[in-house]
Amino acid sequence: MKKVILSLALACATAFAANGGFAGAEQNHAQKGGFVDNAKISVMSVKEALNARDDTRAVLRGKIVREIKHEKYEFTDGKSRILAEIDDKIWQGLVVTPNDFVEIEGYIDNDPFERTEIEVYRIIKLK
Repeated sequence: MKKVILSLALACATAFAANGGFAGAEQNHAQKGGFVDNAKISVMSVKEALNARDDTRAVLRGKIVREIKHEKYEFTDGKSRILAEIDDKIWQGLVVTPNDFVEIEGYIDNDPFERTEIEVYRIIKLK
């Protein structure tokens, strides 16, 4: 009986690892590229993002108002503001000013002891 339970536990762990875990699978997909159905990605307001659960995938449109510190920026949709963490590698040569309208995509980091922010993994300049 112990062997059956052990075998079942090992099979579940292997299946979990093969699928990339829960949240990590989506993030890996975003880094490697591929098709993503636009119907599953909807733009939300900054206010909605501020109230979203931790690790919620978010797409926001607005402007980067200012740099707070290295890789930390203040982002606004014109109504509310959120802290955006954008690693240097994400920019990929893109130059953005406070007058440029951008779309950012990332995951909400909603820590109860810190200011809510979005960890950006994609940024594009809109026209």
